[in-house]
Amino acid sequence: MTRSTAPADPTELVGYLLGRLVLGALRAIWWLVSRPSIAAPIVVVVLAGQLLGWAVGLVILGGVGIALIMLRVISPSLFRRLITSPRARAKTRRAYRRRWLPITEMCGLTKRLDGTTVVPRLAGVDIDEGVHHLTVAMVIGQHTGVWQAACPQIAAAFAARSARVYDVQPGVIQIELRFHDLLADPLGRLPWAASSDLRQVPVGMTSNGTPWVLPLLGSHTFIGGVTGSGKSSIVWAMLAGVSSAIRTGTVSAWAVDPKGGMELGIGQGVFDRFACESTVVMVELLESAVALMDERCRRLAGIARQHVPTVDDPMLIIVVDELSTLTAYEPDAKLRNRATAAVSALLARGRAAAVVVIGCAQDPRKEVVSFRSLFPTRIAMRLDSGSQVDMVLGDGMHAMGARAEDIPAAQPGVGYIASEGGGEPQMVRASYIRDEEIRCLSDDLGSRKLREDVA
Repeated sequence: MTRSTAPADPTELVGYLLGRLVLGALRAIWWLVSRPSIAAPIVVVVLAGQLLGWAVGLVILGGVGIALIMLRVISPSLFRRLITSPRARAKTRRAYRRRWLPITEMCGLTKRLDGTTVVPRLAGVDIDEGVHHLTVAMVIGQHTGVWQAACPQIAAAFAARSARVYDVQPGVIQIELRFHDLLADPLGRLPWAASSDLRQVPVGMTSNGTPWVLPLLGSHTFIGGVTGSGKSSIVWAMLAGVSSAIRTGTVSAWAVDPKGGMELGIGQGVFDRFACESTVVMVELLESAVALMDERCRRLAGIARQHVPTVDDPMLIIVVDELSTLTAYEPDAKLRNRATAAVSALLARGRAAAVVVIGCAQDPRKEVVSFRSLFPTRIAMRLDSGSQVDMVLGDGMHAMGARAEDIPAAQPGVGYIASEGGGEPQMVRASYIRDEEIRCLSDDLGSRKLREDVA
């Protein structure tokens, strides 16, 4: 590194000093502009000094200092949001731009052209709580897959917990760097976890800290995950989310529990029909749902395209705890075919008739769950491999960051969701409804049904 020296000629020396002075002034102005929390009080004091006298300006400066001290003592969170956080975000943006060239080179994301290094342009940096988004204009010849493959290296380079890459527009991607895991701790039943809107049922929380809501009316939901991944957490969170509608009678829930009632039996009072005794009984329940759906479709033909649930004609939710038990592993071929036909009919025609299926499976392979593509809403809990993630969520979702095989076993209820219409997968966690809460909900709804039967 060479150090510049002042010229010996007096004329050149004056020009040199003026240039250094102008450069220093520009740097000082830029430093203040990038730190509005410091620049604003200085501007106010200078203006007050010019207009009202410097004594008044000094009084204002002292008042501003006292106000900032009081704000920090009384409301540290507001002080951070107004003063500390903007400065920290500006500092972080500068750090990203300073480190961008060496990191992209080390991660193999630059190209060489005529002896020159062509670097992807860092077009924008957005800083949120615990997550940073980098907007990048890729180099010509690159595609999103190149950056998705480099996600582990990018995350390690920026000391992030994880990195995900999404398409923004042709040639432009966004990198999501996550530094804090908001879903690390179990979620209790959240205060807003009750809704009368069947298209926005509260289930838990997203990785961004926002409420996670699911559309039940007009959508089937498939939940895939290994044993202990928390599939039942989502089921009970969904049922708790529509409990007010079940209580008023605009929703009726049926259940099929191939485990003999061990999975869903704890909340049997939630369901108007509950089948677990044998495969015959469970298949007959599914066929009854098909008959109800077909009768409703005939009634609505030429009148409406989407059934609106009422107390006299409620929405029907069929929960099937383990689809593969009935459709793949049942030894009786006739019963297996009847179950497959019934579930397929419900998935193909039930949405418009407000007859929806919530299906769970440990093994998402096509030969086990042949109709998984008929579920508009799909959730991948902890799985054994990346290929299974694509089986549940759709092709390419694992490459887009849905690494369900990396979910810790100690975090049941955490998964990734992909909804109808595509888009990037989203990491979520379902509220954990404790057994005591399920029993209370079951007793409450069961006693309501008993009073109605007596009436």
